[in-house]
Amino acid sequence: MRDLKLPEELRGYLRKPLGKLLRGENAARELVAGVPEEKLIVVGDVSYRAALEAGVKPKLAVVDFRVKRQEIEEYELHGRVRRVRNPPGWVTGELWDAVHEALSSEGEHVIVVEGEDDLAVLPCVVEAEWGDSVVYGQPDEGAVLVEVDDEAKMKVGSVLKLMLTQDEWRRR
Repeated sequence: MRDLKLPEELRGYLRKPLGKLLRGENAARELVAGVPEEKLIVVGDVSYRAALEAGVKPKLAVVDFRVKRQEIEEYELHGRVRRVRNPPGWVTGELWDAVHEALSSEGEHVIVVEGEDDLAVLPCVVEAEWGDSVVYGQPDEGAVLVEVDDEAKMKVGSVLKLMLTQDEWRRR
């Protein structure tokens, strides 16, 4: 997979929830509590910590030790940990490969992103199995539940087709 850059004109589109938005402070905790561990993928520190507080260990968590772009204190991670680089506004091949490998193997996995984890939702939805659930935070609103089905994969695929490779980005 090549590195992909999110063009400025798509940012507004991705600010809209990709799935069902649950509003409120405890939204992530409520959403993860309703999903079996073996079907749960979480993106973001708030969602991951909410899962752990609810006694749920997702099959994959993607975190960056940041909340609203502010560094937070590191905390205990559960499962096999892999560190990858992923600058803000990008989905690197390194991140994509880590998501693919984690979701293709048994057990719990955590990907720690050096950079930003926001766009990790995209490879998570594409690489997830039909019937999996991806939970991520929606800043200042709550949390989003994406039930992985044909519609979710097509929606994310449409965004990915509009993203730019490094060469295309440099030519702009």
